[in-house]
Amino acid sequence: MKILFVARTYPPFVGGMEKFASDFYHHLQEVTDVDILANHHGKRRIIQFFFKALFHLIWNAHKYDLIHFNDAVLSPLIPIIRLVSKTKVTMTVHGLDIVFERFGYQYLIVPFIKYADRIFPVSEYTKQQCLMRGVPENKLRVIPNGLDFDKIVTCTEDQIAQFLSKLNIPLENKHILLSLGRLINRKGHGWFIENVMQNLPENYIYLIAGDGREYDSIQQKITDLQISDRVIMLGFVSEIEKACLFQIADLFLMPNIYEENDQEGFGIVLLEAGSYELPSIAANIEGIRDAVIEGVTGHLVEEKNPQAFIETITHFDIDRGQIAQTLRDHYDWQIISKTYLDEFSQLLQA
Repeated sequence: MKILFVARTYPPFVGGMEKFASDFYHHLQEVTDVDILANHHGKRRIIQFFFKALFHLIWNAHKYDLIHFNDAVLSPLIPIIRLVSKTKVTMTVHGLDIVFERFGYQYLIVPFIKYADRIFPVSEYTKQQCLMRGVPENKLRVIPNGLDFDKIVTCTEDQIAQFLSKLNIPLENKHILLSLGRLINRKGHGWFIENVMQNLPENYIYLIAGDGREYDSIQQKITDLQISDRVIMLGFVSEIEKACLFQIADLFLMPNIYEENDQEGFGIVLLEAGSYELPSIAANIEGIRDAVIEGVTGHLVEEKNPQAFIETITHFDIDRGQIAQTLRDHYDWQIISKTYLDEFSQLLQA
């Protein structure tokens, strides 16, 4: 089997889509023959990359048994592939690449998705969004995001002590809550601070790692509520600092709120937290549902229900010892890549 993997965004740029692309390519390489055509220059070069991919596919599509797109944005290239070859075309759909509304996206891009031979939504929620837009159900196969559990970075006691010293935050005898990711409205940080955090007991500390357009408004909310001693914005953190946070925290929080046309397709950070035996409490919406194994790796809580969050946080009862192995059994990239390969093989045989 000869596969061409096309990724419109790829490292060295950092983000969930880039990490998925890198992990997908490297793990699929271990089980089959894969070439890659990737954009290493970020969103500012997406138009140039579209035309680069266009001409590459015109001349080379026929050399491959299957072409797989990392997301749905390049789906208008499918008719070109059909004109020049009989190569099968598949794609992963993550979430935003199906629900995005701006710039006529729903009219210019989404209609082409259905022309792929097989579409792999990363969650049941994303699958439903595909169905709502006319993608035939017989073309859809849900395959979740994966995590490379063998490459988890851990901090030594000295590194943790150094990190805590740098934070200069009194955490002794405290319950440490952690959120990590882009600071955007749908992540729910501001809502959680205003409706839940200020009503938790005084020995609960909330650490928020990450940056984004909501940073200043969240910081202002903390100041206005006079809880700056209990809610600490950490800004951007390195990979080793992120590992330290996962190791010192007691609970990982993902209190997302619904925002039209900008939903959570999966929630890979919940797997990352769980790989450190860190249990999660997350809003029971969208693709997040597929990243939490209820009662085993964490709890799902009704969106925007302050009392439910407070009760779940203060009466948390999950055994941390089974979290990492349970997630490994479901989401390890070795399993996910094999699942993709099996689907590709079945498609080609059909």
